[in-house]
Amino acid sequence: MSTWTDRARLFVKGRALLLDLGRPTPLYTESGPKRARYLLVGRLAPPDWCRLGLPREEVLHYPLPIDPLDFAWEGATLVLPGLRVYLEGPPEFVETPYWAWPL
Repeated sequence: MSTWTDRARLFVKGRALLLDLGRPTPLYTESGPKRARYLLVGRLAPPDWCRLGLPREEVLHYPLPIDPLDFAWEGATLVLPGLRVYLEGPPEFVETPYWAWPL
């Protein structure tokens, strides 16, 4: 299953959710600045990333115990339990413990 916006493409891969930003992008996250092309959400080990065809250095991984189908789009924001990805930039306030937005 996949869905997309004009900024990113979202895939459900087994027990994980994969957001492809299309190119390596500078991001600001709850743990500071990062650079990633992919945001991977789910409990997967790096060997599982290889099976998905993901490079190690371009992946921002959130090992949250999620149901990969339990997501929603609120405008250009990807909403998951415990995580928000604000594709249009920083929100007025952050609603979850984990978050990211493009710089």
